[in-house]
Formats: sequence, structure tokens, C-alpha cells
Amino acid sequence: MKASVIVVTFNRAPILVHCIDKLLNQSVDDYEVIVVDDGSTDGTEDLIKKIDDKRVLYLKNEKNMGQPFSRNRGIKIANGEVIIFVDSDVLVHKNFVEDHLKIHERNDKLIVQGLVRHIRDIKDYNKMNLKIDGLCLSGLVTQNVSVRRKWLLEVGGLDESFGTIMGYEDIELGRRLKGIGLKTVYSWRRCLAWHMDGRETDERLESVFNKAFMFGRNAVKFSRMYGKKVAMRHLKKNYVFFINKILGTEYWVEKKGLNYLKTHKNGFSYPILKWIIKYYYRGKGIKEALKEEGSIYDY
Repeated sequence: MKASVIVVTFNRAPILVHCIDKLLNQSVDDYEVIVVDDGSTDGTEDLIKKIDDKRVLYLKNEKNMGQPFSRNRGIKIANGEVIIFVDSDVLVHKNFVEDHLKIHERNDKLIVQGLVRHIRDIKDYNKMNLKIDGLCLSGLVTQNVSVRRKWLLEVGGLDESFGTIMGYEDIELGRRLKGIGLKTVYSWRRCLAWHMDGRETDERLESVFNKAFMFGRNAVKFSRMYGKKVAMRHLKKNYVFFINKILGTEYWVEKKGLNYLKTHKNGFSYPILKWIIKYYYRGKGIKEALKEEGSIYDY
């Protein structure tokens, strides 16, 4: 059984080089690494050209098209029976590919969801910690997951209507895969991977809040696709709006809150304030999406 590892990247050359390095140093040999460059402008193409390894296939979008389009492009050209999705800021264990393949040998209709441990520096690679994510009971998380290619093709791949806005496109795919009978196996001690969070710079904070905004927007789209029952679980509009209303975030986050957070990264209140501001931007994304598609009271 052969695997195709698909890595979608956008302007992440400094960490991508480490991601690919780990993927090319595996305990098995019969696999390929498909890098789909979603319109990067940071020298990613030059980086890939320097890699002298026939297992690496490189595709570049002329412009930023979004993760669904890019992952589907990788699926179409993949030669592997099993598709493994890995984010470009994730570093994998040397047995990573082998572990995914061994689990698929048990059953033909599996989603193998690997968990991801969070680290700040590359030197922390291969260390265990308690900050783990990837557990998604209703779908899947593409930062570390594998599915047989034939099932991805059967359900039509990822929904490209999500466009370049991040969030829920992988969960939505997971629901369709489960709809044709696939079962999820959560791998706790195998398929190990580490997500490179990096340091809490101003740039990273802005990225975190932008993602919260995009996830809010796509939560609306996802909820409209699957109805109010799903909306209550994923959109969480009432909860998000309640948090923002009771804390009056619209009056202080963008005026003073962001600047305060950036200048008090070592403060005791930093984690709590960061959490509150993330909810503010998620709520802002929800409101914007609801206004575009109809009354904000639809859900």
C-alpha cells in the first residue's frame, strides 16, 4: 500500500523546509510528498527546487485559491492508495507514514485522525506535552489525517465553495465521508506530529484573530448547509454573542484591547484577554456572514 502525503502551503517557507525534511525521513520508502503551493510569494518555489528527491511533487497555483481547491488538486494527481493530509507548519515523527498505513490495513473504510502536540520552537520537536488537538467527533481535522483516495473521490473531495476563507471545510468533508460509512480511528500513540506555534509575536496574534474571524464566517456557511441542530453545536452564535455582550468587547477591543495585549505578553491576564479577543473576532465574523446571507436572527 502506497501513501501520498499532501501538504498545502502559503508563504511558510521558513517552517516548510523543516516540515518536508521530516516527511522525507520516514521508516518506509514507498510514498510521495505532494506540495501544493497556494500562490506563495516568499521564495517557496525556489526552496522546493533545491530538494533533490523524486518523491517530492510540486504544484503551484497562479494565485491564492484556498485550501479546498489546493487539496483537491493534490488528490487528483496522487498515486497513493492512502491520502495523508499534513499542514505545512507540522513536523511529523519518523514512523508517521508507516503508522497511518498500518492502521488502514485493519479496515478499508477508515478516517485515521492523528493528534497534534503544540510546540513553540523546533528544538521542542519529539517532546511530549499536554497541549494537544485534532479531536473532532463530527468530522475530521486536516492538519494530521488520512483517508483512502477512492473515498475522497467518491464524495467529490473538499467543497471548493468555501474559497480562501479558512474553517469547517475539513469538518464538512468528514461529515460526507461518515455519510458513506467511514469510521474514525483516533490515534493517540501513533501518527505523532507537532504543530509549530512559534512565539507570541504581534504578527502571530494578528493571524490568530484573523483565523477566528474566518472561522466565524465559515461556521455560518457550515451551519446553513446542515441545519439548526448542527448550528447549535458548531456556530454557537448565542454563546459567542453573550460573551461579547456581557464583556462589552465592541467598545474596547479594537480601540485599546489589541494594543494592550501586544504590550503585555508576559502579563498574568494575557491568556484570558487573548481568549476574549478571539471570541470578539469570531463573533464579528458570524455577524458579517449572517448579514450578507440574511437576517442575523436566522439562527
